[in-house]
Amino acid sequence: MSFYFRLTAVLNKLVEYVVAVLLTVMVITVFMQVIFRFVIHSSLPWSEELARYILVWISFLGASIGVKKKAHIGVSVITNMLRGLAAKIVSVLIPLLSAVFFLFLAIYGYRILDIVTYQLSPAMEISMAFPYSAISVGGVLMLLYSLQDIMKAITGKRGDQI
Repeated sequence: MSFYFRLTAVLNKLVEYVVAVLLTVMVITVFMQVIFRFVIHSSLPWSEELARYILVWISFLGASIGVKKKAHIGVSVITNMLRGLAAKIVSVLIPLLSAVFFLFLAIYGYRILDIVTYQLSPAMEISMAFPYSAISVGGVLMLLYSLQDIMKAITGKRGDQI
């Protein structure tokens, strides 16, 4: 199991790097659009679409980073009051319910790809499967991280102890 935790740690570092690169590309694209529109007086027809699709990818990949780092908003007032068996049950139940949601997200995100694969984006004329695949990729990543949280909750150990 220790291999699984190391693998998800490496995977998360890779996702963080991809998000940083995508953010850089998005900023450059939007900056170029502003320069072209207001200085050169000719807009780039594909820039807004590219920035939108990159933002979708950043959102889903960033959400997976949030799941890995437990950075999402949570209500801990009740869970902090629990002790013993009740605390253990809740610590397993919350990531389990999250994992079920992420599984549905991954499955239905994949099913959407059948519908949009042959549709082309208006400006760049790429398959709409590229932006929509962010749903299933993000869902799979969040599912992997939730399964890790479930294992941690069941064993009561940190990732480096398993």
